[in-house]
Amino acid sequence: MTPALSEALGSAPYWAVVGITMLVVSLAVGLHYEALQHLNRRMPRWRLPRHPRIYVMILCILGAHILAIWLFGLTIFVLVQWPQLGTIAGADPVRLLDAVYLSAITYSTVGYGDLVPRGPIRFLFGTEAVSGFVMITWSASFAYLEMARYWKSGD
Repeated sequence: MTPALSEALGSAPYWAVVGITMLVVSLAVGLHYEALQHLNRRMPRWRLPRHPRIYVMILCILGAHILAIWLFGLTIFVLVQWPQLGTIAGADPVRLLDAVYLSAITYSTVGYGDLVPRGPIRFLFGTEAVSGFVMITWSASFAYLEMARYWKSGD
């Protein structure tokens, strides 16, 4: 085993970030699942014409994504309070809205590069990017199926 690998595997800050990341990803995916499940159950009962129905659905989906971004952003903000878990280059100090902004550009995989994670916290960012991509495509699939259902039925 290389010294760098054994150092990483024996590093409490790395394992702390991995554990926290798994928890936050689980919460974000659960939130998204519940939001889409709620929409799936409730939309047939909405007394709205098809265009406003789709509009409200999209706003609800965006709301779920915004909540996930804030969940990751709050986690980032808390983690950077302990420099051994990681820092954010480009923001000193890291304010809450800096963390939420960084979360949004990571979640959406835009990644401007003006704020850059350093240290073990990078694992959270890589995982957030993959999670955000999956949840965005999941939402797009859901929205497509709902649009096809309601536009086809003429409601």
